[in-house]
Parts: sequence; structure tokens; C-alpha cells
Amino acid sequence: MKIDKQERRLTNREYIRFPKWSKDGSWIAYLRGRKDSRNPDELWLYHLPTNKHLKVKEEVSNHFQWSPRKTELSFMIQNDVYVLTIEPSETLSIRLVAKSIENFSWLPSGDGLLVSKKKNQLLNSDILLYQVMLGKNQQEPVINHFYTVPVGSNEIVVSTSQFKWSHDHRWLSFLLVPTASVSADSNTLCILSADGKLFRRIDEIDWFRWAPKKNILAYISGTGREANINKQLRAIQATSTKGLVYTPDGLVDGDFTWKNDGWLFVSRLVEDEQAPLHLRPLPSLFKVNASTGKAKPASYPELNEGDYAPEFFNRQLFWISNTNPRTADVMFSDGRNVGKHWIKNITLASSYYGKWNWQEVFSLYRL
Repeated sequence: MKIDKQERRLTNREYIRFPKWSKDGSWIAYLRGRKDSRNPDELWLYHLPTNKHLKVKEEVSNHFQWSPRKTELSFMIQNDVYVLTIEPSETLSIRLVAKSIENFSWLPSGDGLLVSKKKNQLLNSDILLYQVMLGKNQQEPVINHFYTVPVGSNEIVVSTSQFKWSHDHRWLSFLLVPTASVSADSNTLCILSADGKLFRRIDEIDWFRWAPKKNILAYISGTGREANINKQLRAIQATSTKGLVYTPDGLVDGDFTWKNDGWLFVSRLVEDEQAPLHLRPLPSLFKVNASTGKAKPASYPELNEGDYAPEFFNRQLFWISNTNPRTADVMFSDGRNVGKHWIKNITLASSYYGKWNWQEVFSLYRL
């Protein structure tokens, strides 16, 4: 953990992945591997004020998520969803709130969850969305049907992604996910109004994120599992049928973030289909005007370095620079410099056809 210039080691030699901060910044949830396991599935909590680690459960997926309002954590074991409540005395209370679901996210109010579930076991069965409203610990959750996502007779959809809400909570976005092998090549981005009256399929995509204060959804479009071929940064208004394309011909876009409603930062590289994957060009960061699409460089990596995973917070741009085959560095810039080291030698995340999963090893806490 690093706060300003002070760095503190929290664990020792364990295999740790997916650190996630609680809303108030007093807890960090993370997955820990058992012995030499390369697939950590033990859910643990770290309490900053007392410097204590608490084990929660085993066989937990990496989809665990903190409540946006309370000190509560939701997580999945196989296809069942649990909610952990941290009492003021720091005791943990865990309850099962939904069974046989595909994915979930907290409602913006923090009073419950939105979950997805297959209508039946057929690959082309519809996807059912439910609101799971949570009462106090002793009360049974109230489960209400929210929306049915229609699936075509010749279509394969097995689950959804987690859900992301627009800033005013009037819209939510998510992916329809086919089988694992097909999902590597294509997922379908959907937008649904919070009242369930308007549903639209947008594009075949990988990553998506709402603008900070407008109902504009930016996303990376393009089929195929290779992250450095056929990937474009696009954006669309929630109520519009026509969006904007920001990626020039001959270039490929990957990780991105919003600076504000008018600007984005994106990790961009030159497209090269001929070279082997490990010899293709590496990305640098660009600042993109959301209205015009015009872009200018925002980082200047050295030869054989790539810049990924931009995050903008408190007038500073943070990103990860992959500097060698074994480690990476967290960089930052306040606009007055081309980039300074903040955290050196973080562990590499896993990668798949050029796409790095940096949330495995880095989490930026936003006050």
C-alpha cells in the first residue's frame, strides 16, 4: 500500500490478487492463493486502522464488490451470492442472498443488488434480471423481476458481465456473454434504462465506461481476441442510435478512462497484423477530445516500453508502464511533466492476446 510517498508492505510472500478498496478507504478486500495455487480463491479483508487481516471464505470468484454506500461486500461462491456486513465492532456477518445466478452488481443506493440469471439451461434461453433488495440481517431479501433480455433462437448467451450505472443512475450498461471460447472474440454491449422501458444492443465490444457527468458511454469496439488488432474507441449517447469513432485508421485503442465529460485518455498503438504477437508495437497514452476526436500524446514511453491502464484522479493521470518481462511500474503526471515513477516493480498481471488484466495487481483509491 502506498499513500503519497509512504509505502507499507501488508502481506509476505502470499499469492495475492484483485485488491479492492471499500468506499470509506478503511478496508481492502483481496484474493489470496492457498499454498502454491496460481488461482487464488480465498477472500480476505485487511483493516487499515488495526493492521489486521481477516479470512472470509474460500472458493470465491474475483467478481466480489464493495457497496457504494455502506461497509458491505458482496461475493460469489460458484453461482450463489453472499453479502458480508462489517459491524461497528468489526465483527463479520455473512448471509446468502441469491442462488443460481450468473453475475451481479450493487444498486447505486447500496440497498440491494441487480443480478442476472438464465431462464433455463438452454444456451439460447433468455436472461432474467432481478433486483435483490436487502433488509436487515435477520430479514429475507425481497426479490423482484426487473427485466427479461430476449435471446434469439439461433443465439448463444450464457451470462452477463457486471453492471455499470450512468452518473445519474437513469441508465445501466452490461455485456451479454456467450460461451467462454466465443466470449474471447466477441461480447455484446447493451444499454437498459433504469425503469426497464428501453433496451438496446449497441456493438460487439470488450470494455466500457460511462462519462463522469453525462449519459455518454465510451467503449472499445471490435471482434477478435487479439487486443492489438481491430479495436476502436467509440462513444454513444444513451438515447442515440449513432455514435462517434475516435480511433484513426491504422491505429488500435485499448485501455481508456475519462478525464471529464469532454476528454478521454486512451492507450493507443500502431496496428500490425503481420508481426508475431510479442513483436508488435507497444502502446503509449493519448488525450482525446470527446467532441472532435482529435488527439495528442499524453505519455512518452521509452523503446520497448508500453503504457496501459490510465486512471485520472485529483487532477493527476496515473498509468502502468510495462518495463520488462517480469515487472511494471505505476506512473503519474500532473500535466507539468511527461511522467514520474510512483510505485516501482509491481507484479505483472496476467495477459491474454495482448490484453493485460491490471486490476489483478493495482487498485487506485478515490477519495
